[in-house]
Formats: sequence, structure tokens, C-alpha cells
Amino acid sequence: MSGRNTPQDPNTSQGTANAPEGARSAGSWPLVLLLPSMLLLRFLGEHSWAYWTAAVLGVPGLVAAAVALTGCLRNLVRGHRPWNAAGAGLLLIGASFVVVVRLVER
Repeated sequence: MSGRNTPQDPNTSQGTANAPEGARSAGSWPLVLLLPSMLLLRFLGEHSWAYWTAAVLGVPGLVAAAVALTGCLRNLVRGHRPWNAAGAGLLLIGASFVVVVRLVER
């Protein structure tokens, strides 16, 4: 028997089994790359090693943010956790903007 059509026991850890596939994550995982890049550019941006390290972390972070933004938009269109998707999307747009401005300003 699959657990799909049977009632869920509240004591089990399968409480998210009925959640839609795209609605489980907020989609802000690219911040793992963007946040260190922003901090390096903010505090150590005058050093060339910090600038290049931030660029190496920031460019893949920007690409990952573009992919995550499409997931956020998909969740918004489908109505899956719209406030979480909108918040994650705004956070990714803001972080991407800061990284690009800091990289270009030097």
C-alpha cells in the first residue's frame, strides 16, 4: 500500500508527503554563494584577492539566483506559498543587485 491515499498519522515524519513538489523550499539557496561574495566586496573589496574571490563566488551565485528566481515565479503563478516565494524572490533580486553593483563599481 502506498501512503498517498491513506490517512496520515500525525506522529509520523511524513507530514509533507501531500505537499506539492515545488512548494517545499523557499528557493533562497543561492544566497550561500551570494552572501560571502557581498561580505568580501563590502569589507575587503580594496584587496585584489578579495575582489577576485568575490567574483568567483558571485558569478555562479548570480546564475543560481536566476534559476531559483524562475522557481519562485513558478510558485507564484501556481499559488504555492506565494508569500514565501515572493520573499525569496525579492531577497535574491536584492542580493544579485548588490553583488553586481559592487563588482562593477570597482
